[in-house]
Amino acid sequence: MKNTSEVTRRLKDARACLTSARKNLPLEEHRVVVQNAQLCIELSAKAVIAYFAEPLWSHDPSNQLLSILEERKGEIEDKFGEAMLKGLYELASDAEEAAPWHVWSTYGKEAENGAPISAVELCTKEAARDLLERATRCLGVADRFFESLQAEWPRPT
Repeated sequence: MKNTSEVTRRLKDARACLTSARKNLPLEEHRVVVQNAQLCIELSAKAVIAYFAEPLWSHDPSNQLLSILEERKGEIEDKFGEAMLKGLYELASDAEEAAPWHVWSTYGKEAENGAPISAVELCTKEAARDLLERATRCLGVADRFFESLQAEWPRPT
């Protein structure tokens, strides 16, 4: 597919989300950090997907990314190396882990006993830091992937 405009758009949005998450962590706006970090991870995965195919409308792009990686594993490893392939698998894993936070950070969730837990209660400092670390890693993987493609087209900004 090689949809460079779609890749560029998604990476710009992912960077903006990461910037917002980083700015809000010291302010202890954990819900904002969680929401933006989750979206950064989702957009990073969808940027990689967009290079190969149209991303599906889902907050969990992990299955689509895994499908692409399995289908093109040899090609990706030959062109980008084993470390990149491993990084893309980690991106898929992080996307799967982060996906539920899209709903939880907006609406909360039910505890095992059926009692509601608010989004503000769920979005703890620990959750915010974990997702921010994952978001930083995921955007880094997506950026390195597209830097490797620089010979084919300019790096998205």
